[in-house]
Amino acid sequence: MACCLKDELLCSICLSIYQDPVSFGCEHYFCRKCITEHWSRQELHGVRDCPECRRTFTDPLLSPSLKLSNIVERYSAFPLDAILNAQRSSYPCKDHEKVKLFCLTDKSLVCFFCDEPALHEQHQVTTIDEAYEEIQREMKEQLATLQDSEKGHTEALQLLQRQLTETKSSAKSLRATIGDAFERLHRFLRERQKSMLEELEMDTARKLADIEHKIQRYSQQLRDVKEGIQILQERLNETERHDFLEGVAVTSERCFTCSEFAKAVPVHKPE
Repeated sequence: MACCLKDELLCSICLSIYQDPVSFGCEHYFCRKCITEHWSRQELHGVRDCPECRRTFTDPLLSPSLKLSNIVERYSAFPLDAILNAQRSSYPCKDHEKVKLFCLTDKSLVCFFCDEPALHEQHQVTTIDEAYEEIQREMKEQLATLQDSEKGHTEALQLLQRQLTETKSSAKSLRATIGDAFERLHRFLRERQKSMLEELEMDTARKLADIEHKIQRYSQQLRDVKEGIQILQERLNETERHDFLEGVAVTSERCFTCSEFAKAVPVHKPE
């Protein structure tokens, strides 16, 4: 009887569990899609029949079966025939050694003897073998996804490592280039500074020497002029005409020389 439970829920056209089961007067049920496609192939003959009993209908009306739909939904969520077909023992299993079912919803083993079936009534329960294959497939897909992610992250890290190395190398090279350029610039500026300072020192030395020479010359001339002034003042202070005129020739000659020195004195500041 348990083996027939699932058979009662199979569509005789697609041989799968009913999807939207419907009937149309002969009490046989089919998937709505299956019977519709079956009748579409009969349109050329103008006949619509039941694939089970071959009863014909002129204009059949498809009636959905809510009760059968609920039975199919509950069976899909909790396959009772799989539970009834599970190997039973005279005694409850120990540490789930006799487990034959697996709840995909809770991702847990289900023992028909130890667990309450009602706890998984609305869950997707299947056999150990089917669960093993399903979870193996899911894990392999996850593994492939993680391996692809690992490969992508590894390649990205390798690229970043290369970029890091290249950036450091480029920065080092640029740092050296900038250092060399500024060192050459500093060396040029130091040499230019030295040259300009030497030129300044030489020019200053020439000017100072010229000024010192002029100072000495003008100082000597100033002494001569002062001496002429003193001679003339002494001669002019002489009250005796005889004494005044005596030696006037020598006095005139000396004063003439002093006058020439006076004429040589510049009227502007010396350079």
